[in-house]
Amino acid sequence: MILVSSGQSLLDVCLQELGSTAALFELADANGLAVTDALAPGQQLVVPASVLGRPEVVSYLAGRRINTGGTVATRAPEPEPEPSFFNPTYLNAQYHA
Repeated sequence: MILVSSGQSLLDVCLQELGSTAALFELADANGLAVTDALAPGQQLVVPASVLGRPEVVSYLAGRRINTGGTVATRAPEPEPEPSFFNPTYLNAQYHA
């Protein structure tokens, strides 16, 4: 049994606890959830023994302290403008002949 952290999805928990997204449906079924259901912080989930799990991935993530769901999704950053040699202020210049 594990507790869900803020911002985690069932997919995050599946990667963190079972090491493979292939076990997602097993995890959802063991908890009576759909794979798209939202999880609440503090919610308890049963982690089933899975033949599809990858313990080496779980060890890798835990050993490097990689949290698969510790951040809340935000908007993607705006793309940086392409560098240009054109200066738009030249259009505003007043030329007198």
